[in-house]
Amino acid sequence: MSRPSITHRLVVVLTVGATALWLLGGLFTILIVRGELERTLDGGLRETAERVLPLAVDSLMDDGDGDHDRAGHPSGPPEPGRGEYVVYQVRDAGGVRLRSHDAPEAPFAAPLAEGFVTLSPWRIYTIGDPRSGLYVQVAESVERRNEALRGSIVAILLPLLLLIPASILGIRWAVGGGMRPLRQLGEEVARRDVANLEPVAMAEAPAELQPISDAIDGLLRRLRAAFEAERALAANSAHELRTPIAGSLAQAQRLVEELAGQEAQGRARRVEESLHRLSMLAAKLLALSRAEAGVARLPAPIDLLPAVRLIAADAERPLGHRLALTVAPGARLEAQLDLDAFGIVMRNLIENAQLHGAPDETITITVGDGTVEVSNGGPTVPADRLVALARRFERGSTEAPGSGLGLAIVDSIVRQVGGRLELISPRPGQHDGFTARIVFSPRQADQRSAG
Repeated sequence: MSRPSITHRLVVVLTVGATALWLLGGLFTILIVRGELERTLDGGLRETAERVLPLAVDSLMDDGDGDHDRAGHPSGPPEPGRGEYVVYQVRDAGGVRLRSHDAPEAPFAAPLAEGFVTLSPWRIYTIGDPRSGLYVQVAESVERRNEALRGSIVAILLPLLLLIPASILGIRWAVGGGMRPLRQLGEEVARRDVANLEPVAMAEAPAELQPISDAIDGLLRRLRAAFEAERALAANSAHELRTPIAGSLAQAQRLVEELAGQEAQGRARRVEESLHRLSMLAAKLLALSRAEAGVARLPAPIDLLPAVRLIAADAERPLGHRLALTVAPGARLEAQLDLDAFGIVMRNLIENAQLHGAPDETITITVGDGTVEVSNGGPTVPADRLVALARRFERGSTEAPGSGLGLAIVDSIVRQVGGRLELISPRPGQHDGFTARIVFSPRQADQRSAG
């Protein structure tokens, strides 16, 4: 289900509102035009009647033969398409004395009283001469008036109907421009992460967005203070924990040597092993704290392939021929990852393979385009256990020493730079073993190429 769009809602509401206002304005305009049109046409009828009356009176009073029926119209029919819009009859009590060519021969049904009357299909104005007893009735077709009104309505509404699509485009453009600062604010917030907690500081933000921008900046300041406090705690803890643990471990090792050949030496050796595990756990916890403090992400991607070669060479010394590095032709390994953090990732993966893999099989580091894998032999890990291995203090079915934090540290660091940790068992192309694959985001790998 798609989420409602503010832009779409504003466009619809503003378009419907503007259209309704335009149509309402058009309706008022039509009513005004109708009234003005009626007044204008009625005025024309009155003016025509007032002009015809004296002429008709003079003509009839001077006509001595009494043949008045044809004096008011031409001898032949009118030309096609040139019919009269306004017709008239000159009447007295006896009937029609004169008429225009298109006027009906029968008298109009209107009474011989001055004023306007509408009798379908005519709008009639009557005016009389009291001295002669003559009346002039000037008439106009009601249908012609309606046609004129319809033409006026079309002339008013057609531009409004044509403006509706244009208004939709204009309103969408205006609303889109108005929402642009909101999208820019969202993009600025999306760029912020644990490695970039600078204020949003939109100088051109509208006044309506300023409270939101200020609230986000305040939240970023509080997050930055919290992360800085966490980093300071990690640094202080490193000093406070490592020194006493190292001192206690040294004393335990000396005690083991002094108790050589005695029964208490076994207990002293177990104390030494416990202190050694505690030292490893403290180191892992500090590494996890550093990883979650967000120090791994860099502003721009760097080439990690030289670091892989150096780490592999360093790990090969204690492992001998049990470690092999394979780099695919043309492979590029780039990410916005700090070299020290990447070293923590690789050393944890190699240590995990060394502790939990088969002791007689080679640990393989394989570098592909944007990926690095560390594989080891050994029993297959069930699928339900693979999902949980990246959690804190989760361990597989093994008696090997460990804290259950190595893969959690790797996952935390890799996710900071947009990558992901994939755990695979059995190894690709094999029937057993375990593979930890780091996949860096292709977008990050392409940033340097685009630059």
